[in-house]
Amino acid sequence: MAYGHEPGPDDPGVPLISGPSLFEMKNRPRRDTGWLVAYLLVLFAAFGGGIYAFVNRNTRYSELLSPDSLLDPALCPAGASHAARRLLQAGPDAPSAFDLDLFMRAAGAWLGASVGGAVLVGLAFIALVQHSPAALVITALAMQVAIPFALGGLALAQHAALPGGLLLGLGTLTLLLWALWWPQIKLVTSLLGLAGRGVSANPVLVPTALGLQLALLGLLEAPLVLAGLAGLANGNLTYNPDRADGGAATRGDQCVDDGGQQTLCCVWQLQPWVPSLLSLVGLAATWSMFLAFQAKLFTVAGTIAQWYFHERPGQGAGTSARGPEPHGRRPPSRVLTALRFALGPSLGSLCCGAAVLTLVAMIRQALQKARKESSRNLVFACAAACLQLLLTFAEFVTRFATVRAALTGEAFMAAGRNVVALCARNAMDAFGVWWLPPLILQSCCCLMALAWGVAAWWLSYATTWARQQPPSSGPAAHHNQAAASAWFTAVFAFLAAWAVLGFLGSLLLNVVDALFVCVAMDRDQGQVSSPEVHAVVCKLPTVGALVQNPDGGLAYGAGEAGAGGYAPVPQDAASRV
Repeated sequence: MAYGHEPGPDDPGVPLISGPSLFEMKNRPRRDTGWLVAYLLVLFAAFGGGIYAFVNRNTRYSELLSPDSLLDPALCPAGASHAARRLLQAGPDAPSAFDLDLFMRAAGAWLGASVGGAVLVGLAFIALVQHSPAALVITALAMQVAIPFALGGLALAQHAALPGGLLLGLGTLTLLLWALWWPQIKLVTSLLGLAGRGVSANPVLVPTALGLQLALLGLLEAPLVLAGLAGLANGNLTYNPDRADGGAATRGDQCVDDGGQQTLCCVWQLQPWVPSLLSLVGLAATWSMFLAFQAKLFTVAGTIAQWYFHERPGQGAGTSARGPEPHGRRPPSRVLTALRFALGPSLGSLCCGAAVLTLVAMIRQALQKARKESSRNLVFACAAACLQLLLTFAEFVTRFATVRAALTGEAFMAAGRNVVALCARNAMDAFGVWWLPPLILQSCCCLMALAWGVAAWWLSYATTWARQQPPSSGPAAHHNQAAASAWFTAVFAFLAAWAVLGFLGSLLLNVVDALFVCVAMDRDQGQVSSPEVHAVVCKLPTVGALVQNPDGGLAYGAGEAGAGGYAPVPQDAASRV
């Protein structure tokens, strides 16, 4: 297609870029190395503390924390009869409604099938997002309206007028809200379809993002968990202060409190330095978790940006946003390129972003603790609400700063400042876009996971448990065992599907965020790199139509009169699409 030629139905994928690609490929110096060093110091300090705790642990930790020991007054300074240690042991004739051994012998195949089915459900979810996003969105929204109406009708049938009225009012309000936001819902539907196509155009992205996240969490979190457990093993049993009269008050062979109720005779007392180690391990674990999430977002954003800026007009085949490739040489993988940048020059920036998210999480945890202690303080409640808003804004800026850094290779703070200014200039009436996609995707994920859980229950009960007759069991006992086993399988299938769909949903949201930043940067430069994405985004009232300059270049035009936030259009732009 010649440069400046309008995109037609036969060539929708050819980009129309009037300037250089906005994805930085070569100028990627190391950024934010100080944050990388700080993270490594915290991480290795936690590892070293865990090693020290393991070497100096109480080797009788497991024995002393058993119910026998905790209920044995002879092990504590107060001293008394230790026959109470058997109180928590079930009698030899205690009945059991669920035979775990029988379940594990017969359920291995079904547990494996549940995981495999969850993967298939995830693939179906991606296919629906790509090919039928409208059906997926409408189903999710309809369920959010139907559930309150159904529960409200059920409550009214049970003569519960107040709950029923509230539920019916909630359903009506939700229906009115969806009707009010219908244009934004249609836009979100199109954006989700684009996200599905972006994932399909980069099929290696899903396993790479999943493998990266699991590898980072496994390599970083598992040793930290062991370090925390080693720290907990440093202590000893001590007298329980809740025991009455210095431990002299007993009821038979039981330790009792001031009210005469049974209590533990002993409690586990940690060494004085252990809480400091646990705090350090918790900081390192939280920082590492957010670092894994940041690395995934960076990799997704970098891959989608290369797909968005995939080829410039005037360049031959084999040229792309990466720059000209030697003749006959295949360009490197988009996913591997983004991953190389994430784990290389931008790793310090990811550590910085993860530190911001860690600080936000710590402040939120402190707020929750303070809210429980000051639940009736109106001034504190108002201040906490304002602070929560600021924390949400910080998470929002962190997310888009990471996307910006993935495109440009900037330092994290510089990317944050630039992306805030970019969004201010190119707001594009996006309020409804930011809370609708997570709401819709979470609803879809929940419905599909629930459907798979129900299917797993029916299949497992009908094909396995109902046909299996254990020896020496009556019909009633076997029915109870079959029903309990089927329910266990269904819960496992639901959780497996929920985990898979939750990951895919977060991946699609990352793609939507990356596309938004790509379009905003395009509009800021007055150019169009992807007509397919532009055809969706230009439906927003503050995004103008595609205009063509006299020399053939294309750019974004101004939005509706009075709608701010659009980038200036060159003086010589003609309003011809």
